[in-house]
Amino acid sequence: MVQKTKIIATLGPASSDFTTLSELIRAGVRIFRVNCSHGSESERICLVQRAKQVSESLAIPIAVLIDLQGPKIRIGELEKPSITLQSGRRVIITDQPVQGNEKSLSIELPGLFEHLQVGHRILLDDGKIELKVIQKGKNTLETEVIVGGALLPRKGANFPDSELPLSGITQKDLRDLQVGLQNSIDAVALSFVQNGQDILDLRKQIKEKFPTKKDVPIIAKIERPQALLHLSDILEQADGVMVARGDLAIEISPACVPTAQKQIITTANRLGKYVITATQMLESMIENAVPTRAEANDVANAVFDGSDAVMLSAETSIGKHPIRAVQTMVSIIEEAEKNLAQWSVWNGKLIPKSEDEDSYYVIQAAHDLSEDRNVTAICVFTQSGRTASLLSKTRPKVPIYAFTPNPDTHSRLSLFWGVESILTPRANSLDEILAIIQSTLRQQFPIKSGDQAVLICGYPVHQFRSANLLMLYTVP
Repeated sequence: MVQKTKIIATLGPASSDFTTLSELIRAGVRIFRVNCSHGSESERICLVQRAKQVSESLAIPIAVLIDLQGPKIRIGELEKPSITLQSGRRVIITDQPVQGNEKSLSIELPGLFEHLQVGHRILLDDGKIELKVIQKGKNTLETEVIVGGALLPRKGANFPDSELPLSGITQKDLRDLQVGLQNSIDAVALSFVQNGQDILDLRKQIKEKFPTKKDVPIIAKIERPQALLHLSDILEQADGVMVARGDLAIEISPACVPTAQKQIITTANRLGKYVITATQMLESMIENAVPTRAEANDVANAVFDGSDAVMLSAETSIGKHPIRAVQTMVSIIEEAEKNLAQWSVWNGKLIPKSEDEDSYYVIQAAHDLSEDRNVTAICVFTQSGRTASLLSKTRPKVPIYAFTPNPDTHSRLSLFWGVESILTPRANSLDEILAIIQSTLRQQFPIKSGDQAVLICGYPVHQFRSANLLMLYTVP
């Protein structure tokens, strides 16, 4: 059994050599994530290129996702290597470049103070320290330390109560994006998205500066309260979302994350959008060879919630057991998928954007036909991959084989739940499509003479139309 929920492995020092990348793919990874917050540009280029080389050598398609750093806000430098902020004490926050101490800290971001009000919280160092604004000045904020602790220079700052004047994409992001697209990455994740305009801004940049890559999927990382408030707007513009539970837990509290996860996944699935669940899924396996029981439950519940993919971060980038972490995740996913009919939250019913979108109804009919008949597979012929990605959202019990003549689509389809992609010659007629199915299915997959498959394609075939033809095919 091959798991249908895809596994994303973050690349890093523990997973950068050819042998380890090969073992990760053989273990079950179908998506590699390159985190632009770490490493040099040359190191990231090497990771992308090597991942593609390993994929080609194994003849197993994989997708590469670059994760843009986004506008990370940090405090300034300190007078000492570390300071301690005491609960109940007052601390002045300034937008001027000063050396910080126990009485004053610098956060340099133009326009920041205009968006903070009395009563708003400022969280430092991944939420370990909490300040509350008690008075506003022209270029300063007077705050009270609610939760104190030790603080190092350049630690991150979060503002859960404030909609910030941030562009979703920085100059560093644009450079990382350029490098990624030049090296054939398959998807882009955008950090700290606040609304749909952030996605539109990135898409505009891609169309203007990289017009040949304008169709690259954009995945919005949901990690701020404002993103939850504007979730529908974001999903309207993005190709998918990531439940980025690290910063999200800092901003809305860990107690609210499980509910937010279900809200994000269900809403995205209903709209036919891609979903990744991420952060600390098997965190203990950075050091240990086995996960905790809670982590196993977490991975299984992400599958039951309807995630297309689950992500390993430090477990594979810097962890001691990257291959074992993937193998463990595969075993958890496979067990959860055996019980989807009983425990799945997602019912597979898509909402068409408009009533005249034939492809939605063809896709839903294909799913229903695969349930009602003795069907062993669904075959999709696609140029862009959209039909296969939408079909995966209906969660059919049988495999989805996506045939495409487009090399970019071939690797990109590795992102999607239950989809196995096959690179084929271009077909110009229905007879050519049937010939490709017949030769491919019997050679590459466990399908025998007499088995049935559902076929979806656009007709007339040579016009490359969206899906409007559905037929039941018996393998001769």
